[in-house]
Amino acid sequence: MKNIVLFILLLPSVVVVAQDNFKLYYEQTDTGFQILADNDEYSPVSAQMTFRLENLNSSKGNNKVFVVPPRTKRHIITDLTVIDRKKRIKLGYESSFNHGNHNLKEYDSNFKYYLPFGKGETFWLSQGYNGNTSHQNENALDFKMPIGTKIYAARDGIVIDVEESYSKSCTSSECAKYNNFILVYHSDGTFAEYTHIKKDGAKVKAGDQIKMGQFIGYSGDVGWATGPHLHFIVFFQRIKERITLKTKFLTGNGKKAIALVEKEQYTRAY
Repeated sequence: MKNIVLFILLLPSVVVVAQDNFKLYYEQTDTGFQILADNDEYSPVSAQMTFRLENLNSSKGNNKVFVVPPRTKRHIITDLTVIDRKKRIKLGYESSFNHGNHNLKEYDSNFKYYLPFGKGETFWLSQGYNGNTSHQNENALDFKMPIGTKIYAARDGIVIDVEESYSKSCTSSECAKYNNFILVYHSDGTFAEYTHIKKDGAKVKAGDQIKMGQFIGYSGDVGWATGPHLHFIVFFQRIKERITLKTKFLTGNGKKAIALVEKEQYTRAY
């Protein structure tokens, strides 16, 4: 007489950036089940998983964040072992996932960033960290520049995502969903986003390795913007939020890195 096993899989609730290129799934094993992940992104992806288990033990615990390396297939999240084969089994899980290492706390805080515009050019910093217009409680920078200004990479990295399809702009937060951007992953686990680029203004694509000072696109006035500018942030990506970070930039002839100050103008002569 065979034992009757009841298996129930609850569909996950998901909060993601990496939805199209990240997949969680399960396979049956001799001892129970294995939860696996495929990560086709160019950065790690963190997945928070809460299991609903009956008659199963998880080898790596429950309600945890699992970090899956980039460009990885069949990464083992956890093994689920049947406790008593004579009893029914229930398996369900909820998951949320996003780019980056959710648990990362340390980074290269002394890194010397390039100003994100061309050699010989000067631009005003129209809004700085914790600015009154739209940067409250956010370490973000706005460089006032005409539409079509060339943007240069502030740091080496790999392009994770590009959005350049929008042209709509307005001065309220409802237009944030129309922001065009280039998203870059750095070697210390941080990300940089270059935001409000013009429609079809990116000159790089996901998977491109870029070098500091490399031309990557054109600035614009797209999305939530009060005028033409480049919005630049460096951040830790958490499952459901970003932790924006303060940075230092090489200014003038590039011999010294400083924290930029709102309403000041800066020249890149290097």
